[in-house]
Amino acid sequence: MTADEIREALRRKIEQNWSDYKATVLRGSSSEVFDHAEEIAAARFCCDQLTEHAASYPEECLEYLLRFEDPLTVVRDQWLLEQGVDLSEEFGHALWYLAASGSAEQDYPLDSANSPKQSGPAMC
Repeated sequence: MTADEIREALRRKIEQNWSDYKATVLRGSSSEVFDHAEEIAAARFCCDQLTEHAASYPEECLEYLLRFEDPLTVVRDQWLLEQGVDLSEEFGHALWYLAASGSAEQDYPLDSANSPKQSGPAMC
């Protein structure tokens, strides 16, 4: 197969996988869909990468994916595994930045029952 044939065959397969996946997800309750939000986002990201940006990836990797009945699930599961890192330090930094800069006070409504008498950065 040529590179273009590989990309086209994979695109068709991935689009069918996405369609099947979406139909399966939508059979669940809204609560179940909500509980799978991370998986759904990962599947959508992988689908987009393998259909719209396939030219960015090595032909050999794309051809390898064609071996599978459901390459979207194969890639999605690996993507989720690689995203499973401890982000607690980054989250702590985000909290610190919000409190130290006070920048959110201009963009979000304050709760008058829990707001200090003066606005501005908090020390934490």
